[in-house]
Amino acid sequence: GTKGSIEGPYYVPNAPDQGSTGSVPMREDEKGDPLLWNGQVRSCDGTPLAGAKVELWHADDDGFYSQFAPGIPEWNLRATFTTDDEGRFEITTIRPAPYMIPTDGSCGKMIAAAGWPSVAARAPAP
Repeated sequence: GTKGSIEGPYYVPNAPDQGSTGSVPMREDEKGDPLLWNGQVRSCDGTPLAGAKVELWHADDDGFYSQFAPGIPEWNLRATFTTDDEGRFEITTIRPAPYMIPTDGSCGKMIAAAGWPSVAARAPAP
């Protein structure tokens, strides 16, 4: 597990599986900076985990999520990746837009208690 992880907004189950290496479905003219994300999933003892599911979903460059905003293809910027025999994955997508994390309710209490910022900042361009 990772310290401080929060399930992001607008999760939808059953996103298309792209294998261990692939692109997140996106529009042909998708705005945004290209992003290549790769990694390895391991157990707590360091053993690579083959067949682990890595689910990725994020907003487009304007901050909108597919299935929650009109005019966006159904699975745009949503996919499931399954790690290879060494627990590795490689995902091609765009750099997500920043967004404000809700500060009310239990999520807001956790953010305040941990001293985390409530804005998910955009990662620097490569």
